[in-house]
This record gives sequence, C-alpha cells and structure tokens, in this order.
Amino acid sequence: MTQPPHGPDQALTALEALQGMTVGAAHAAGEEHEAGRIAVGHRADLTVLADDPLTTTATDLPGLPVLLTVLDGTPTHRAPGL
Repeated sequence: MTQPPHGPDQALTALEALQGMTVGAAHAAGEEHEAGRIAVGHRADLTVLADDPLTTTATDLPGLPVLLTVLDGTPTHRAPGL
C-alpha cells in the first residue's frame, strides 16, 4: 500500500509523477535526446494503458490493464484482441 506524503505540500500531481518517470528520468540519465518522450529519433519504449493515467484515481491506477508494451520499437506484450 502506498504511504501518503508527509504533508500536502509534498504531494506530486499525476502529471508531475508521469513527467518524473519519463522526461525527468531520461534527463537524469543523460538520455533526453534519445528517450523519455514519444518523438521521431527517440527509442520507442512505451506502455499503453486501458485508461488515461492522468485522470484515473490514485487508488485505481495500479489496477489499470496494460494493453501494449513496446521496448526499443519491438512489442513485448500485446493484450488479446489488440
């Protein structure tokens, strides 16, 4: 179970958390010119969820089905019927 932040001023928004796991992580690794976002010339590493993680409640987010996972441009998981 996820622990709440120590104070409301320490909580991240859904967008801040998503950016931290994508563009922020790529920048921290020095890979911002090849990873961290969906763009021409970037590695295609991505996950497609069944709903929008920015509008899904924090309690429902862990249960969102994964529809597609792509690593370096190659699909590694595809939900049945997709």
